[in-house]
Amino acid sequence: MRINQTIAEFIQKQRIKQYRRQFHSVGKHLVINGKIDLVGNVDIGDSVMIEGGARFLAIRNGTIKIGGHNYIEGATISATLNIEIGNYVVISNNVLIIDHDGYGLDGNTAAEKPVKIGNHVWIGLGAMILKGVTVGDNSVIGARSVVTKDVEPNTIVAGNPARKIRDTKGYTLFAPPDEPNFYPVPKYWKP
Repeated sequence: MRINQTIAEFIQKQRIKQYRRQFHSVGKHLVINGKIDLVGNVDIGDSVMIEGGARFLAIRNGTIKIGGHNYIEGATISATLNIEIGNYVVISNNVLIIDHDGYGLDGNTAAEKPVKIGNHVWIGLGAMILKGVTVGDNSVIGARSVVTKDVEPNTIVAGNPARKIRDTKGYTLFAPPDEPNFYPVPKYWKP
């Protein structure tokens, strides 16, 4: 049993080394569980945990900048312009963050507008954040929401299109880190 665990740990370390070379820049304490897709100019901060199935697609001249202490689970982040994600952000499974329309109609180029996600944001399962959106600090995006307009700081939004449900003022989504390997996820996960 111990031999199999040692082999699995070795394979995991080799995979992380391979991915580290593919990022434009990457901070300390990167954890990647499973395979991810990585294309283009992607910057990752310190103490980021990425679950398998995540896709980072910075195509053409696009850039993706992800802050520190984030958790990303099986999300797709696609930029042809610029997507910027702050610190202490949780991005759930099947989330789509995109700064473009994909393809233009009638021979025209697709519309593009940058996306910015603040600090201490929680993006629920299957949510979509579309081009030109800014999500303020300490906000929550409900599961399966389609965000087409800016989200004010300290706000919970949900629905299609996403609408304000209530404020988050008075509490912080994630407590400040007590240890250097902190992730904004349950404490039983170990880097």
